[in-house]
Amino acid sequence: MNPGPARRRLLIAGLAAMLASCATLPHSVEVSRAQIEAALARRFPLRAPASELLMVQVGVPRLDLLPDANRLRLTSAFDVSERITRRAMHGDIALSFALRYEPADATLRLADVQVERVDVQGVPQDWRRPAEAIAAYMGEHLLEGSVLHTFTPSQLARANGLRPGAIRVTTGGVSIELQPAP
Repeated sequence: MNPGPARRRLLIAGLAAMLASCATLPHSVEVSRAQIEAALARRFPLRAPASELLMVQVGVPRLDLLPDANRLRLTSAFDVSERITRRAMHGDIALSFALRYEPADATLRLADVQVERVDVQGVPQDWRRPAEAIAAYMGEHLLEGSVLHTFTPSQLARANGLRPGAIRVTTGGVSIELQPAP
């Protein structure tokens, strides 16, 4: 059965409208370097107890994008003060990480955290290497899986059933691919 010209035009118009609507759905979300740096500036400097005796303060980190490794690097100064004697250590730390989406709670989390460099001042030379090793261990284990962003229900609703998929670090920021929810 051959559809008439009017029906064929209607079918073609409907198909064109469907294709046009698909073309307007975003296939990825771009988060610029400036947006990431603004988010970091809202969270830092960070001051928090590391134990009952130690207080840690971390300055606003410098962000490096590592697209070839699909990672981000943060470099920051830190201070650790002992609460009783008020003795302080100063240092610098550089760590890198990948990102992953956790669908169970709609969060973007740090993954594969690696402390690349720790430089601690304010401790005797004999204690410097052990202090740096402890700082590296704590940095990797405390930050692994940390929540970087929680997607709100309204953000997910605006995505029209799409969910974050592959995450790529680019020269300009981070690109999050959107894909249908399972």
